[in-house]
Amino acid sequence: MGEQTLMRGLSFIAQDGQITCITGPSGSGKTALIRTLMGFLPVGEGFVSVDGELLTVRSASAFRQMMIYLPQNMQTLRHQLYEPVFTVADDPEYGVWDTQLPDVEDEKSAEVLSHEEIFSLAEKTLIEGKDKPFVIADEPAAMLTPEFAERILLLLQEQARAGKTVVIASRIPNIIASAEKVIEVKSE
Repeated sequence: MGEQTLMRGLSFIAQDGQITCITGPSGSGKTALIRTLMGFLPVGEGFVSVDGELLTVRSASAFRQMMIYLPQNMQTLRHQLYEPVFTVADDPEYGVWDTQLPDVEDEKSAEVLSHEEIFSLAEKTLIEGKDKPFVIADEPAAMLTPEFAERILLLLQEQARAGKTVVIASRIPNIIASAEKVIEVKSE
């Protein structure tokens, strides 16, 4: 499969204690940028650094242990609403990301989460990551009613007030307006 350039000339610094919002039309690359910031996608030209340390696909595992992640589809975290049947503590990467990924059987039989369950899951994820300095949220309010979208925004603002670096991908106007820094991405 050939390489594809998703963005050019993008440069920004996400500050501690602030919300940085990545916005743009559907398909513009917001989620791809989030995945790049998490080290899941490589950077062809330029770089991503975290606190002055270069983030690469190889070093990303260590950085992801410092991140709280709220995916666009919170449905994938539904199993966190229930008590775990087993734990694996041997591999730190597995320990961090296994809780983020659904079991294949759970995914097949899963009912759609209610707005309240999605909010509760986001709140639980943020509470469990209270010692992590970075919050990455990909369209956290996209599947919510305006009331729950506002509550998610309040949770994310609370994270920023606690001194965390909060990066949100969103097209929702009040989330964009709440950010101290807005990065607009456009389709090429």
